[in-house]
Amino acid sequence: MRYIQIILALLLLATALQAEKYAGEIFQLAPGVQNQAMGNTGLTNSGSLAAGWWNPALLAVSPDSGVELMRSEHFEGLLQQNQISAVFGVKTRASLQINHLGIDRIKLTQLENPADTLSNENRPVIWKTVSNNDFILYGSLARSVSEKLQLGLTPKLAYRNLAENYGFGFGADLGLLWEVGSGFLAAANLRDFFSTQVIWENGTRETAIPNLDLELGYQAQILKQDIPVHVALRAQVFADDRGAASNFEAGIFSADLHAGVSVRPVPALNVMAGWDADCFTAGLGVNWHSLGLDYAWRAGASDALGSSQRLSLSYRW
Repeated sequence: MRYIQIILALLLLATALQAEKYAGEIFQLAPGVQNQAMGNTGLTNSGSLAAGWWNPALLAVSPDSGVELMRSEHFEGLLQQNQISAVFGVKTRASLQINHLGIDRIKLTQLENPADTLSNENRPVIWKTVSNNDFILYGSLARSVSEKLQLGLTPKLAYRNLAENYGFGFGADLGLLWEVGSGFLAAANLRDFFSTQVIWENGTRETAIPNLDLELGYQAQILKQDIPVHVALRAQVFADDRGAASNFEAGIFSADLHAGVSVRPVPALNVMAGWDADCFTAGLGVNWHSLGLDYAWRAGASDALGSSQRLSLSYRW
């Protein structure tokens, strides 16, 4: 609890800094197909090859090394996400992740006669099309403080190219994993804990507000067949007054809730389902020797732009 209290104190201190609402949204689009299928949970799931993003402390207990290639379409194809995740190391466990976010064929318009005012005779026309692209590099390291407590750090770098304007970002996340006992795990990740910066070519600077992830996980073997089950409950706490956009709000603080479960009825098959703040998620994973294929689907919420799908191919060693 002492470590949790320290993280909460850091979050409260960071909110006093000058920061822009939603400035860190590009860092919130999470990798991991298993994670989305389980309601966007993952701070206690050491089996995911995207564990370094979710909680770098997981790397200290991660059972496998491997690489995962992921393709995702958000909002029925409007936003494309491509991800490469790798976990490696023996004594020192680490991970690297490259995340690409892209929106193609954005139409820019101007008046037929820019020197004149808008009218029926001077209508907007398509001037040209542009693309938005974000490239984010995450590097994670972890170490065990004791048999039941692990800590991790994830520095991150970003390059943004938005409608012919570009900028660079940098920041870091701080993760913690506590093996409570009897199959229970508690985890926390303080994202952008020293206020991630995005600096644009014109000198404009954006500062991301830190946010805190908390998750409680439970792992067990059920039935006579010893079927592995993992259950996770996650609370994502923001300090930027998101109001009705979140599940709960109290002053400047708001929170989204996530829940997920995975069941492996046979070693080669993983069945997953969850609840991601305001909509249902589900997915399947199939393993054959060292190869893995995972699929996740997220239903579109009533106020969202549509559903999302993810597919990944992985190789473990």
